[in-house]
Amino acid sequence: MNFILNKKTIIIIRLVIVGVLLLSLPFLLKGSGILILFGLLPVLMLKNFIENNKIKHGWLLIYIVFLLWTIATTYWIGYANLRGAIASMVLYSLSLTLIILLYGWFKRKFGSALGYAFLVLGWLAWEYLMAEGELNWPWLALGNGFASLHKVVQWYEFTGVAGGSLWALLVSVISYDIAVTRSSCAARQMKVKNIILISVLLLPIFVSHAIYISYKENVNPAKFLILQPNIDPYVDKFGGMTQREQDEIFLELLYEGYDDEIDFIIGPETFTSGIIENRPYESDSFSRFAAAAKNIGDASMIFGASTHYIYPKESSEFNIKPKPSSRRLGEGWYDSHNSSVLIDSSGNYSFYYKSKLVPLVEFMPFQRYLGEFRLFVIELGGYFGSYGVQDERTIFKSSDSRISIGTAICYESVYGNFYREFVLKGANVMSVITNDGWWLDSPGYRQHLWYDRLRAIETRRSIARCGNTGVSALIDQRGDITASTNWWRRESLKGELNLNDTITVFVKYGDYIGRIAYYSMMIFIALALFALVKISVRAKI
Repeated sequence: MNFILNKKTIIIIRLVIVGVLLLSLPFLLKGSGILILFGLLPVLMLKNFIENNKIKHGWLLIYIVFLLWTIATTYWIGYANLRGAIASMVLYSLSLTLIILLYGWFKRKFGSALGYAFLVLGWLAWEYLMAEGELNWPWLALGNGFASLHKVVQWYEFTGVAGGSLWALLVSVISYDIAVTRSSCAARQMKVKNIILISVLLLPIFVSHAIYISYKENVNPAKFLILQPNIDPYVDKFGGMTQREQDEIFLELLYEGYDDEIDFIIGPETFTSGIIENRPYESDSFSRFAAAAKNIGDASMIFGASTHYIYPKESSEFNIKPKPSSRRLGEGWYDSHNSSVLIDSSGNYSFYYKSKLVPLVEFMPFQRYLGEFRLFVIELGGYFGSYGVQDERTIFKSSDSRISIGTAICYESVYGNFYREFVLKGANVMSVITNDGWWLDSPGYRQHLWYDRLRAIETRRSIARCGNTGVSALIDQRGDITASTNWWRRESLKGELNLNDTITVFVKYGDYIGRIAYYSMMIFIALALFALVKISVRAKI
């Protein structure tokens, strides 16, 4: 039996393919970020086609677009745990589909203007919730699609990533409205719409390039040595090599690259483990690194570690559970942390606990209610349960107190609103330590690197980025990568970054666009409830 595609099916297939490509390529192909501006246009065209042709179960077609987008751009999560990856992709795609369906309902009930308003505000509110809620996943925020084309979003210092999402939503909505009203609109009205579209499309690009060209850093350098030990997290990190062997690789890179002008030595996330924060010198790794810091001069060392704090017997917290993340140790309690550790030349040390944890990796959201869903946890050499966190960011100081450096640990650098807290606490330069080797040679580590460039723009803080397997990089205040290592190579990177004390609008006010959208949704909820009550009353009459 021959299978013949009819005209409707061909149109649907084309819209699905174009939608997936426009949404996916900005996250996969360097320099293609401008495509995200039209990412939702095929989706809206598909929604319109489904309604006009009364296609049954048409919402599944919209769902397929979003599901293929999430698979194409974040399939690499499955390298760690396939079940957890599938669960996250299925649920995230479903949530976006629901937004499109609700947009269609509002448009039918209240007209196009309110329908478009709901779509824009609803999408922004959802991205805000994905960044601030307990079950969070901001990776595919539309504004992140510009990460590899950072010269067009220099104004993120005023808006953050939500500004980019708003830009993409407006361009898609205006383009769609022009497409569907072209035949019914008067020529003058259509001309006005076209002018609006061109203005919304081009003005942010011109403004951004003007900011990029005119932005000048104050010359106030700090010198960094970034160590990339390149230890395979699947083979060597947790069993193939001893910790002593790993430490020797780290110290060899340190001694090869060190000079007397170095201010900070940066090592990757969770490089070592088993450090008891109350008694750190009992750890062989900690003692080795402390000895190295003492021998090399005035430079301070920052590295990642899995650490534990044991509540002492004489404390009031010994007999009661101190925190929700605390675990039993004999008759007492302890907390585990994904930490960054600072050791200076005098032997002083301090810890910062990673506080934006990866859902299903470092903590189980809503553990009280979802404890039975342990099978979806993505295990990355750790254990089931939650790490401890801290309420405020910790800033590390150089030995002469000239440099105040914040250290975002891995996933923390994806959250602009969270990341800015380091700057509010006084950071005049930033570091990001990570282990992107879990995602192998995939878009995952490249996307993460691109997102760090957005953080540099939002905060106007240079970044010393250290990845266990790469890519390690020096990123300046405009988001330019001034130097970088290769992926999956054992090497070091040395260079200078300028310090900056200026507070940007975004740092000062945070994600105000997301907050406005989130609270604006209360109005739409009230409208929806009013409409439903009215329908119910009419039905009874």
